[in-house]
Amino acid sequence: MHSYIFNTDLGTFEITNGRHHRMYELWLENEKLGEYATAAEAADDVATFNTGYIEWDDLESEAIRVPAGIEAWREVKEQTLESAVNLRRRHIDDNPYLVKTEG
Repeated sequence: MHSYIFNTDLGTFEITNGRHHRMYELWLENEKLGEYATAAEAADDVATFNTGYIEWDDLESEAIRVPAGIEAWREVKEQTLESAVNLRRRHIDDNPYLVKTEG
């Protein structure tokens, strides 16, 4: 799963897609704003104040600095259960995914 976030005073925008979902979704906090073929298209709508979310779109101003491309958004990588299992198999002590047990 790919996710990108951009924090604003209005809230956090998130662009995400699931493993079985071919489209990218644009969210502002808990509100889904739309679906896009690419993450770059979603980021462009945020940058051009064309999200359909009136409070954001009405803020359009040169004073507000919005990243022009998805490259400037922060990418969030999901840690998977598979990663946790692989760490356990390698006997890595500092595995943040596993609860340490005595014995």
